[in-house]
Amino acid sequence: MATFVCVHGAFQGGWVWKNTAQALSALGHQIFTPTLSGCGHHRQTMSRDLGLQTYCGNLAAFLQLEDLTDVILVGHSYSGIVCVEAMADIRSRLAGLVFVDAIIPVPGRSFADLGGEPFAAMLESRLVDGWLIAPWPAAMFGVEGAPDEEWFMSRVAPFPKAAFTDKTTPGEMLLPLKRHHIRCLQNPNPMLAAMAKRAEDLGFSMHAIASNHCPQITAPVELARMLATIAESVVAPA
Repeated sequence: MATFVCVHGAFQGGWVWKNTAQALSALGHQIFTPTLSGCGHHRQTMSRDLGLQTYCGNLAAFLQLEDLTDVILVGHSYSGIVCVEAMADIRSRLAGLVFVDAIIPVPGRSFADLGGEPFAAMLESRLVDGWLIAPWPAAMFGVEGAPDEEWFMSRVAPFPKAAFTDKTTPGEMLLPLKRHHIRCLQNPNPMLAAMAKRAEDLGFSMHAIASNHCPQITAPVELARMLATIAESVVAPA
């Protein structure tokens, strides 16, 4: 049995992993799906103070307070930055890392820096009250036309702009020895295609799933099976 901690992306909450968590549990694994501050059922705590370091603290505190060790940490999309930025505080608790179509940070740069001018312009076009970003449309999440599209879109909520614009810590990037990247083959986003290439260059073991950007919504059982297979190599002796 492996222990998974699955971290959601921007605008979402732990709820997004519901079907994948059920499938992983049925395969005999333990799954935790924390919700970051201001997101999901913590929506009432949203404030201007929230940003990247808040979310890193959320993740570190969750692992500590739940007494979790030998964890396979799963980061999706935006939360790739959170997982890596928090690594100095959490790496000793990890057995491995799995990124699902996730952003791999560049030290000293923000998510918005990686996205460039087109992404910065999109953030400005979706700005609410000067500090929140409205959720992307369904097509950008990769759930348009999916059976659970309405369920998903009814739950996403604005996310702090600072989470996208806060810069990561300069210096050497820490990563666990056992690290895997799952590329979503039906996602045409060039930034995430570049992230897959970056993962390969950084020594991630590469995998692919026939899904758009949110396989935990569009292919939850297939994603669970892939994570379970990855776990076999993560928990095996080096």
